[in-house]
Amino acid sequence: MPKKVGRYTILDRLAVGGMAELFKATLSGDHGFQRLVAIKKILPHLAVDKSFVEMFIDEARLTGQLDHRNIVQVYELGTDSDTPYIAMQYVDGIDVLALLRECARAQIRLTPELAAVIARDVLDALDYAHNARSADGRALGIIHRDISPGNILLSWRGDVKLTDFGIARAAERQHKTEAGTLKGKYGYMSPEQVSGGEIDQRSDLFSVGILLAEMVMARRLFTSTNDLDILLMVRDARLDRLHKYASEFPVELRVLVTRALQRQPEDRWQSAAQFRDALDEWIRRATTATNRELATLVGRVVNAPTADLEGEQVVHEVPEVGSLSGPMTRMSLARAEADAAQARREFIANSDLNAVPTGVTIDEGSSGVIVVAEDDIEASERAEPSHYEKVVGDVRTTPLLGVLYRLAKTKASGVLSMEGRAGVLKEAYLLSGQPQFVSSNVESERLGTFLIAQGALTPAALQRALSVMHHFGGRLADTLVGLDILDPLEAYRLLAKQVAAKLMETFSWPKGRYTWVENQPNPWKARSLHLDAFRVIGAGAAQLSEALVEDWLATNHAAFVVNEPVSPAELAGFGLGEALLRVHGLLDGRTRLGELVNKVRSAEARTNLLRLAYLLVQSDHARLS
Repeated sequence: MPKKVGRYTILDRLAVGGMAELFKATLSGDHGFQRLVAIKKILPHLAVDKSFVEMFIDEARLTGQLDHRNIVQVYELGTDSDTPYIAMQYVDGIDVLALLRECARAQIRLTPELAAVIARDVLDALDYAHNARSADGRALGIIHRDISPGNILLSWRGDVKLTDFGIARAAERQHKTEAGTLKGKYGYMSPEQVSGGEIDQRSDLFSVGILLAEMVMARRLFTSTNDLDILLMVRDARLDRLHKYASEFPVELRVLVTRALQRQPEDRWQSAAQFRDALDEWIRRATTATNRELATLVGRVVNAPTADLEGEQVVHEVPEVGSLSGPMTRMSLARAEADAAQARREFIANSDLNAVPTGVTIDEGSSGVIVVAEDDIEASERAEPSHYEKVVGDVRTTPLLGVLYRLAKTKASGVLSMEGRAGVLKEAYLLSGQPQFVSSNVESERLGTFLIAQGALTPAALQRALSVMHHFGGRLADTLVGLDILDPLEAYRLLAKQVAAKLMETFSWPKGRYTWVENQPNPWKARSLHLDAFRVIGAGAAQLSEALVEDWLATNHAAFVVNEPVSPAELAGFGLGEALLRVHGLLDGRTRLGELVNKVRSAEARTNLLRLAYLLVQSDHARLS
C-alpha cells in the first residue's frame, strides 16, 4: 500500500476492483487543516492501457461536473507516478450491499418504507444526472448503467450517495465504448442492456426497480447458479420471485416497483423524476420514514450480534460479475462451487485431445473436427403435432422471410418446420411471433462449429470442454462459461447470434417447403432467447444472397413497385436505419423495378437496393403492380 498518492496521505485501502483500487486518505494544509478523502487509483497493470486510462479520466471529467447532495462529489483529477487518480468525497458508512449482508447476519429486515427512502434518493440523484448540462449549457446525456447495491453508499447520518459513474455513457465522453457494451453486474442490468440494444435513461429506472425489490424482499430478484440463466431472466423481465414474495410488499409499493420493471422501456416510468415523485407520495401517505430513521437502522444492524441460525438459512449475496449468483442455501452454493472446481481440474488435466468424452452426444464432421450440437444435447421428446392445425407452403411462391414477418406481425405461436435442398431441415419455435429457438441439422450451424468459426473457441478447447460437460448439466454454453472460457454475456450474445443466423440463412433459399403448426408447444428443453423477429428479418434481408435478389429482379423487372402507407417507426423496427426509409420513398409506382435498379451505378449499391426492395415487398410494405 502506498504511503502517499499525489498530495494525499494514505490511511487505509478500502477496496480493490477490476479497474482501480480505493484508498482512504487525508489532505493536510496550513494551520492544522485536514480533510478526509477517498482516492481512486487505476491499477498498475492497466496504467499502460490507453483505453482504460481514457475511461478512468472520463469518469473524473464527467462526475466532476455533477454537484448534488445524493452524488459522491469529485474534488480532483491528478497523476501520481504517471498513474491517474481521482480524489473524491469520503462517505463514512457502508454501502447497501453491506447493509443487506449485515441484515442477513443479524436477521433484521430493512423495512419497505426505509427501502423506499433509499430508492427515492437514488432517483433524485439520477434525475439530476440525467438532465445535467455542461458549463456552456450542452446536455451531458448521462446514463449511469451500473445501479447496484454496491454503488449506493449510506453514511452513518443516513445520507444516501450514488457513486461509480465509471461506465456511464454520455455524449461528452472522449472514450467511446461500443453501444450496448455491458460492464455492470448481470442481475442489475435492463433487458435492453442484455440484448445489446440502444439504451436511454429508462434503463437506469429498471435497475432502480431491481434494487428496491431486493431491499424489500431481502432476496435476489433474478437468481440462478448460472449466469446465462440470469441474463435470460433479465432479458425477459421475469418477475416470478417478485410475485412469489408479494406478501412482503405493501400493495401500492409493489405496483410502483412492477411498473419500473417492465420489459419494454415505454411501459416503465418515463423519467427518474416521475418514479421519484410517485415513491415520495407513497412515503408521505404510508409512513413518516426519514433519513434519520435510516441512520438509526444502519447503526443498529451493524452493531447487532450475529443471530443464532439453525439449519440451512438463506444467504442474501450479491456476488461480483462472473461468480455464482444467489440467493441460495449455503449447502447448495457449496455444491455448485465444488462441481465447478472439479470441472476446472478435469479440464486442465484432460490433455488427450483425441479422447472421445463419455456420455456425450457428438458428431464427426466432414472437416475431421469433433463438434457438439447443443441442439441435440438439450432436445426433449418431441410433441406429436398430428392433432394441431397445419399450414403447408412452397418457398418459391411464399419466401420464408415473408412467412416469418407475417407470423411476427400476428404474434403467432407454434413451430415452423423448413425443408431445403440436400436434406436440410430446420425447425423454429415461435412464441407471440418471437423466435425462441431454432434447430438445424446443418453441421456448420451447430454451436461448437459456430464458436470455432467466430474465433471464440479453438477445436482443442472445445474437445476438452466436452470431457467435463456433465458437471454443467450437459450444456456446452454453460460449460464454457463455468470454465471461464467465455464471459457469460459473450456466451449469451453468441448463442443469440447463432440462433438468429440459422433462421436468416433460410431467407436465401430459392426453393423448399415449410410447415407451420399453430399452437404446437415448444418441443425443446433449450433456453428460449426471445429474439426480436423484426430485427432478425432486417439483418437477414441485409445478407440476402446476390443470386436470390437477381433472380427476383429477372422475374419482376417489368413490374412497377408501389409503396404502402407505413409509419417510420414500423420500418425502424427492422434496424436498418435511414436506408430503408429512403428506398420506401423511391417506390412511388411510376418506375419499373428494372429501371429503378439501372439508375444505381455500383454493383454493391444495386444489390443493397434490391435487398431492401425485396424486404419491403415480402413484408407487405410495398407491392408489385
